[in-house]
Amino acid sequence: MTDGVPEISSNRIDRAGVVSSTVCAVHCASAAAAPSVIAALGLSVLVGPMFEWGFTVLAVLLGASALVIGWRRHQTMSVALVLGAGILGLLLGRVLEMNELHGAGTVVSVVAGVALVVGHLSGIRASRAQAEAGS
Repeated sequence: MTDGVPEISSNRIDRAGVVSSTVCAVHCASAAAAPSVIAALGLSVLVGPMFEWGFTVLAVLLGASALVIGWRRHQTMSVALVLGAGILGLLLGRVLEMNELHGAGTVVSVVAGVALVVGHLSGIRASRAQAEAGS
C-alpha cells in the first residue's frame, strides 16, 4: 500500500483500462471501415448509440479512476495529461457523432482510445517505477 492507495487497485484499473480502451479504439475503427460487414453479420447493435455510449462511459470511468488513483500514487503529470486528453477526446468524439460529423467523430474517438491505452500503460509503468524506487 502506497499513500493509502492499494497497489492492486491501481494496476487492475489500468489493466482493465488498457483492455477497454483497445476494444473501444478497434470498435470505432472497424465500425467506420466496415459497416456493411457488421450489418451483414447481423451485428448492427454493436454500432448503435446505446452500445457506443456504453463503451464510452466504461472507458471514461476507468480513465478517470486511473487518473485520480494514479495521481494520488505517483503524481506523474504526463500520465494525467494523456489520460485527461483521452477522456476529453472520447467525449468530443461522441458529441461529433451525435452531430452527424461521423468521419471527424471516428478519427477523434480512435485517437482518444489510443491515448487512453498509452495513458494506462504509462500509469502501470509509473507505479512499477515508484514501487521499485521504494524497495
